[in-house]
Amino acid sequence: MKKIIVVKFGGSSLKNKDDLSKILSVVKMYEQPLVVVVSAVSGVTDRLMVALDNIRNLDVNGFLVSLNSIYQGFLEARNPELKARVYEIKDLLQGVRLIGQVPDFVYDRVLSHGERCSSLLLTQYFNQHGFDCEEALPEQFGLTTDGRFKEATVELEVSAGNLKKFFKADKNYVVPGFYGLSGGQMNLLGRGGSDYSATSIGYCLEAERVDLYKDVSGFMTCDPKRVRTVKPVKKLNYDEAAELSYFGARILHPTAVDPVRQKDIPLYIFNLGSFTAIDRPDTIISSNGAVAETVVKSLSFTDDLAVIRFKGSNVGRVPGLLGQIASTYGREGINIKSVVTSQTSINILISSQDVRRCQEITPKMKIAEVENVFYRTDISLIAAVGEGVLQKPGVAARIFSAVSRHGINVEMISAGASQVTIYFLVSLKDRNRALQAIHREFFEGEKHENGG
Repeated sequence: MKKIIVVKFGGSSLKNKDDLSKILSVVKMYEQPLVVVVSAVSGVTDRLMVALDNIRNLDVNGFLVSLNSIYQGFLEARNPELKARVYEIKDLLQGVRLIGQVPDFVYDRVLSHGERCSSLLLTQYFNQHGFDCEEALPEQFGLTTDGRFKEATVELEVSAGNLKKFFKADKNYVVPGFYGLSGGQMNLLGRGGSDYSATSIGYCLEAERVDLYKDVSGFMTCDPKRVRTVKPVKKLNYDEAAELSYFGARILHPTAVDPVRQKDIPLYIFNLGSFTAIDRPDTIISSNGAVAETVVKSLSFTDDLAVIRFKGSNVGRVPGLLGQIASTYGREGINIKSVVTSQTSINILISSQDVRRCQEITPKMKIAEVENVFYRTDISLIAAVGEGVLQKPGVAARIFSAVSRHGINVEMISAGASQVTIYFLVSLKDRNRALQAIHREFFEGEKHENGG
């Protein structure tokens, strides 16, 4: 019996009815059982989010008519079963409209609705066109989470026991991504979480591999919107892919790597628009730890960043001070991305979206040793990622020399938190020039084979 393959199609692959025939032609190429994980149709999750954000003024019936027309537009004839699925959230929307607020459990239930509509749509289309499959919902097969709303973590071992009992080895299934369940409540896996759904299912079923179909050609040496001369990255190891995703590359959900890493399951990324064959992915992510000729394999960046600087003549030596700051923010649900300390300052890196809340929380700490607290938001974090960046002499020097030659000030540097990443902060206005300077240093001019 051949092992199962998990195949995921994102919302960017579901824009119109022609996309369904493309997806069908791809899945028919596989000669072994599939679990097809699907996202909401392009734009639907945003529509659901806007509806909830404006719930007091929402025309529930008009909204559902509009949503139904989007899904029905993919089919050749009106489908009452699909319409019934779309309207399943009617009572929820009417209820929260009356109370004028959206509880977390309703938010996650409604926002995951687009995926459930997509899975039914795709199941019906596949069966009508000669690809036999069944729809399977996370509430049926038991994809179990830790219970956190909006950004849940999959409980892999519990889920694995559930999934192995549910899925039959000789059948094809279509599954909605983006959510799991805890105690009967639906929990979102974070925006873009269908990647995480796919890799978690791959872990649970010990899949041969997980294939992700997107509208981009896998990982590149940098964001092509910032650097015009980017090159494809054919191979990454798990750590490299995770770091690139964590530091801003939007190719992959940041949490998606961990499940496949644990079972050493290869992760293939395809561009559906330029797809040629199921054995020709744009990027392969696996345990292959080869060092590329350039050492640096890719550059990533994020502007969703702020620095809170706790200044004081002796803050770096006060026992428990960093723990107090971190635990205070943690209790408020604020994620600390990184910490850089010195004798006179503790620098906390957070999402820029959390600055206002931190400004409210921080004064309540009343830390005697802290003389001033500064907030900085006009910054960008750049990460240079590749196996060997910390081991091979001269890599860091080349990075910072390239930036320095263009008169760009590096405001903070960190290395060692990950064995495959050097990251640093620059002013937001200098971000593109810094990326271009480093890219020229490592990827332009000399011929090289990137990807290991």
